Amino acid sequence: MPRKLATVPRLTASLAAGGLLAAALAACGGSGKPPAAAAPCPLLTAAEISSAAGATFKAGRPETSDANHAVLGCWYSSPKGYAVLWSWRGAGPGARAAPACSGRLQQADGSGYRGFFCKTSTDVQTMYVAKGNYYLDLEIGAGAAPGAARTLGALAATRLP
Repeated sequence: MPRKLATVPRLTASLAAGGLLAAALAACGGSGKPPAAAAPCPLLTAAEISSAAGATFKAGRPETSDANHAVLGCWYSSPKGYAVLWSWRGAGPGARAAPACSGRLQQADGSGYRGFFCKTSTDVQTMYVAKGNYYLDLEIGAGAAPGAARTLGALAATRLP
C-alpha cells in the first residue's frame, strides 16, 4: 500500500508539468508541430557543389520524412561520390554544443552563423551550421577537394532566413 501512495505524488507532478508545458506552448502559439526548416535543395545548386568539390554533381534530390513527408534533406550524386545537405529548425545535433567528429573538428564560424568543420580519416567532410534557430549539416563523401564542405556550408548559411 505505501508503494501505491508513493506513486500518486509523482503522477500528480508529471500531470502538472505536462499541463504547464501545454499552457506554455499555447501561450507561445505552439501547436506541438516542429517549426519549419529551411528547404534544403534551394540552398545549394549542383553547379556550386561541382565547383567546390571538383567533380560533376547531378541536381539535388529531396529526401523526405516517412512520418510527415516534409523535406529534410537534399541528396546530390556524382560518379566520384555524394553530397547531402540536411536542414532542421529548433534543437538538433550540434545545436547547443560542438558535434561529434571521428576525425579533426575545427571551429568554422562565419558572419552571422556558428560553424564546425569535420574531416574524418576516410576523407569525408562535414560542415555543421547554426544560424539563429536554423541548422544545417552538409556532408561530402571521400574525394572532394579540401575544404569543399566548409565552403559550401558557408554559402548555404548566407541563404538561411
